[in-house]
Amino acid sequence: MTAEELRRAAIDLFGEKGWMSRLAEALEVDRSSVSRWFAGLPVPGPVAAAVRAWLELHRLRGGVPRRFQPPESARDAAICDNSGASRAQEL
Repeated sequence: MTAEELRRAAIDLFGEKGWMSRLAEALEVDRSSVSRWFAGLPVPGPVAAAVRAWLELHRLRGGVPRRFQPPESARDAAICDNSGASRAQEL
């Protein structure tokens, strides 16, 4: 996956504004790691695989996977902060 492919995918998943920060959050990496991929470092294989899987979920479900949507209430915020096992159930 090229940096341009990653950029387009992130915008599709997270929207035009704040996509880099939201991508970093979804990948559970520092934003500076994402910035380095756009500065010339190769996009790691596991990152490309995760993004492609998210795009496929996006395509199949017709929308952004729930964990990527901003919480609408305190209850939703608590759901987003659950463990990785709960996150997997949301996808």
